[in-house]
Amino acid sequence: MTCTFFGKTDVGMKRNHNEDAFLTDPELGFAVVADGMGGHAAGEVASELAVDRISSFLGQVHGNEDITWPYKYDIAFSLNANKLMVGIKLANDAILSRVAGDSKLNGMGTTIVAALFEGDNATIAHVGDSRAYLYRKNRLSLLTNDHSWVSEQVRRGLITEEQARVHPMKNVVTQALGGAERLSVEIDELPLEPGDLLLLCSDGLNSMVPGDVMEEVFTEYHQNPEELIDRFIHEANERGGDDNITIVVVREEP
Repeated sequence: MTCTFFGKTDVGMKRNHNEDAFLTDPELGFAVVADGMGGHAAGEVASELAVDRISSFLGQVHGNEDITWPYKYDIAFSLNANKLMVGIKLANDAILSRVAGDSKLNGMGTTIVAALFEGDNATIAHVGDSRAYLYRKNRLSLLTNDHSWVSEQVRRGLITEEQARVHPMKNVVTQALGGAERLSVEIDELPLEPGDLLLLCSDGLNSMVPGDVMEEVFTEYHQNPEELIDRFIHEANERGGDDNITIVVVREEP
């Protein structure tokens, strides 16, 4: 089976510039969404740098896995998982290096969610609160765990999902590229079925559009991914559009 890729970004209703970045590369079977942070265009620098560095590394190792890797290969994970983990670590290094060379960029960083597709399988890696969802047989499933303060409180049972959505600390992430030298990249691997839709997004979508509404939109528009993406952006902006909105949809073809 093969995958078809779709993607779009929107500035939203409240921001005056877009700090998100995304890339789809059908040849590599790769998709990524990055949500930059830092203000004064620094977030845009971080997200674009991350997307570029990860995709560059994947291009280097594509069909040439015998080259010397800059980070140790972790035998507990698959080859594609290692590719994503190393690419993300290299992106983190690049952001830290850029900040060290320019004090005006101090505090910039980015979240990341990326996926590699090979055969009937998808490998997903993320850091921060950008998300991956799977839509299969009229059901929407969240595949990632937000690395954020409010999500940790929800997992501990200290606050509810509804409280998390309006909490004053809802935008505080506990991990991001550019935040520290060491990262814990979360990996998920899953087999795909014909007709599956995988969605990668910045939190400008899911912070505005509740999960039940997202599932309804999927159900209505899943046969046309471009229209699906446009509808999600419309829904997020109609509900306030507090942040940049970036969406990638990958469809598993028969």
